[in-house]
Amino acid sequence: MTAPEQDLAGFLRDKLAAQPWYKTYANTVTTVVTLGVNVLWVLVSLGVDIDPTVIGAVAAAIQGLGAVGVKLTPNGVTRRQIDDLEGYVGRHRKAEGATSGG
Repeated sequence: MTAPEQDLAGFLRDKLAAQPWYKTYANTVTTVVTLGVNVLWVLVSLGVDIDPTVIGAVAAAIQGLGAVGVKLTPNGVTRRQIDDLEGYVGRHRKAEGATSGG
């Protein structure tokens, strides 16, 4: 890799090391919280006399809100992103070298 790509990879590694664990796994945390709320809702609602259609509708609404939450959750830097970036740059550098005769 050339110097700018090494600088970017180093910057991303530093950012990854500095961010808290929950930022790295923000979407996973959001999904687990949504699942927990949904399970809690179903368990509580089954112990109360509520129409099963309402139980299902509220559970679906919770899951829909969870999907929106995942969409709106800002993502942190992940190890996979750094690896993908390095792989992408490496492939294009090799292709660039092959087409320039070097």
